[in-house]
Amino acid sequence: MAIWRCSLSHTPSQQAAWSHWRSPPHHEFFGGRSVERLRQISPNDFDERIRLGKPFIIEDAGENLDLVGSTCQQFHERFPSAKMRAEYSGGRREMFVSLGSKAWFEKDRPQRALQDLPGSLAATNAPYVWHVKDGGHEAPPEVRAAVQEAWQPPYFVRGAVNLREANESAEFWFHRRNGAVMAHADTYCIPAVSLQITGQKHWRLMPHPKVHFSRDAPEPHDGGIYGADWLPFWEATVQQGEAIVFFPNIFHETHVPEDNPECTVATTFQIQLPIPARYLRAYLPTFAMSHLYYEGHCRDLWDPYATLRPPKAAKATTKEAAIEKEHASLVASIDDDEDGFISLEELEAFLSAQRHVASAGRLWAAPWPRWFYSEDYFYDWRPESSLVEEMQAELLKARIQDSMAYLDCCPADGFVSSFELFSALRQWHVVHKRLQAAERLRLQGKQHKVHKLELDFATKLLAKLFYQSKLNSSIDDVFLPRFSHWQQ
Repeated sequence: MAIWRCSLSHTPSQQAAWSHWRSPPHHEFFGGRSVERLRQISPNDFDERIRLGKPFIIEDAGENLDLVGSTCQQFHERFPSAKMRAEYSGGRREMFVSLGSKAWFEKDRPQRALQDLPGSLAATNAPYVWHVKDGGHEAPPEVRAAVQEAWQPPYFVRGAVNLREANESAEFWFHRRNGAVMAHADTYCIPAVSLQITGQKHWRLMPHPKVHFSRDAPEPHDGGIYGADWLPFWEATVQQGEAIVFFPNIFHETHVPEDNPECTVATTFQIQLPIPARYLRAYLPTFAMSHLYYEGHCRDLWDPYATLRPPKAAKATTKEAAIEKEHASLVASIDDDEDGFISLEELEAFLSAQRHVASAGRLWAAPWPRWFYSEDYFYDWRPESSLVEEMQAELLKARIQDSMAYLDCCPADGFVSSFELFSALRQWHVVHKRLQAAERLRLQGKQHKVHKLELDFATKLLAKLFYQSKLNSSIDDVFLPRFSHWQQ
């Protein structure tokens, strides 16, 4: 089927002013409240679902995995020298218990009454989490090595990069019946997978609420969102051998119902590739107000998808002339046939030609599109030289496809128009200029002035848009273009 495309003659700033801009409502972007259940998922289908960023369940995730069906008692017998964290213990200090004891899987451990928290599930038993990935007293070197040797990836985890990330990032959650984890949003910048090893678990999830001011952002840690902000968007039960895939800034709560073994087990891990590019693009202004930005986790990792430059290379500005100049330079460098559209092949040629070495890739002289932003990826492991070339190829391929998914939004037709590129750049600059100004006030101890700054910032930009377009504008107009055809 032919795809009709048009190249508008207006300048990018005029197109930005004249378009109907808004942040997509969750029901429009995600396409409904059902959590789709899949089997025998193909590599292409898996990657496209990751790029969209909507949670889904893989029913046959545990096929041929020896770990599935392992009980709490078996973990106790195999790793008695390891320690795990007892969640919701109260007090300021974390409490750790030995896997070698029996009390953790034989006796109830009441937690703070969840029924006293508005919007939460009623549950009595607090969970235990074993952060094998952190090593130390939780998993001494010989224990961690034994777990990683025994850990098997589900069939949909493919490639050297993801296999290593999944193995290195694995952690285990142990629940007695009628236990729960309070709603929270993790600090992950990449997709996460939770594989149910024993028993079943009920999940409630919701996207981060859309916020225009940082003071309105919900508390991301356990139970902090309960109250007016907690409005679960999805619910699903994950059975033994199934896995649920979810994404950064997705608040989630889990409950282990009575109809279960006495003690249940699940493992959670992350994958690096691909990234949920369409989801990040759609909700970047909200993400910039969330813990993933103010705790400093994700901004540099995500920036290059909008700017097509190395992390920290782009300097945020709200000067239209400067953004237009940057846009024109990128178009001239990428759009080889000068038709006003960037194809996947043109984007591949541009990113493949980049030579600026990634800060974490200096040992291998790896250009930034071909390497990781941070050595945090490796934990305490380093790749052998034989793996470096393979990883570089995987990272470059994902970078090209993820960048296309990020930029090709309105609608997603397989090409990045000049306007789509400008729109992504403008959004990035506005969001990050606002963020920089707010952070400067916080560093000066002037937190009380942040809200006024954010309000003034939005008001000035709205006025500019109004006078350019002669149309009614809302605060969303500052940040996001209208998204459509997300499922294409």
